[in-house]
Amino acid sequence: MAEIQRVLVVGGTHGNEKTGVQCVKALNRNISQFRDRSYTVGTLLANTSAIEKNCRYIEQDLNRCFSNTLLNGEPQNVEQKRAQEINSQYGPKGDDSATDWIIDLHTTTTNMGLTLVVHQNDKPALQMAAYIQSLIPDAVIFYEDRDPAEDNFLGSIAKHSLLIEVGPVPQGLLRWDIFKLTQDGLFHALDFIERYNNNEIPVLPEELHTYEFIEKLHLPRDETGDICGMIHPDVQDNDYQPLNPGDPLFITDEGETICYDGSEQVFTAFVNEAAYYDQAHGLSLMRKKIVSCGSV
Repeated sequence: MAEIQRVLVVGGTHGNEKTGVQCVKALNRNISQFRDRSYTVGTLLANTSAIEKNCRYIEQDLNRCFSNTLLNGEPQNVEQKRAQEINSQYGPKGDDSATDWIIDLHTTTTNMGLTLVVHQNDKPALQMAAYIQSLIPDAVIFYEDRDPAEDNFLGSIAKHSLLIEVGPVPQGLLRWDIFKLTQDGLFHALDFIERYNNNEIPVLPEELHTYEFIEKLHLPRDETGDICGMIHPDVQDNDYQPLNPGDPLFITDEGETICYDGSEQVFTAFVNEAAYYDQAHGLSLMRKKIVSCGSV
């Protein structure tokens, strides 16, 4: 196993997700506790302009700006420029990245609890997620097998990454329970890296039960494109729950129920996420997927 030498903890990739920002500041105040680790821990407040304005982003979601195409092109807005700055300082994206691991801290307005997001078929990242789940059994693993070059999330500039997503919490707000759960996930992730470097990873399941993204569904919209309905009460707050063909899904302003018209059972996530209203997305559909994380 290649040793992990440089770890970066990131908060504020979305400027109104205050929990990650607070975790980074708390970590900075207590960074001495990691002085004797086998790796160095750095921190980054990613979208500083959006943090100052307490908004998700200024012109474009920063967590969609790290594909090879955007990193290597002429920046078109403040977030693309910031992505290139981050990549220059902590990358460059690819096998020669100066950063071995990024742990990116996020929150959601939805009832998703602690979700561990692995964006590539990366065995060490899956092992990290499995390790955290072994200590926090309610944690859910959200898995996508993305092409590294097209992966546009900030974590993709490191050799390995894990995105920690915790909710529900409103945008621009701090809650102790959400902060503590995020911090617990973070500290378990950092402990895993120490175990990884020392060949002391405990026995973990060879197969992980994960949720894999399928698609996002729009809220009901009228002929002008305006939202004219919302999440049905039977679905609201029911993240990672089954959704069967014919089940209630949306309800219009007039009270008409719109049922799910898919052909197979799926599962819900990001149900009524406030951040996605700019695109009128109501929720994401997921499928259960068993992933082998094997030995690292």
